[in-house]
Amino acid sequence: MTTTLDAPVRTQLPHDVPKFEYMVVPLQRAKGIKKDAPWISDDLNAYGADGWEAVGLTLKAGDLVAWPVVLLKRPI
Repeated sequence: MTTTLDAPVRTQLPHDVPKFEYMVVPLQRAKGIKKDAPWISDDLNAYGADGWEAVGLTLKAGDLVAWPVVLLKRPI
């Protein structure tokens, strides 16, 4: 027998819940870096200066290579 709990359904969010906007940024210029070589992304630094925060990273497969794709968010 499965027991379920009836949770109240929230129809409105509290006013103090933060809201964010999101952006996905492919960093194709990073595809040629070696794993032991340092790399500074001027793109990510510029986005950070605009209030964006990197919250996720994955690799995008391309033609025989892959490059990082970064998920950014910032408060609105």
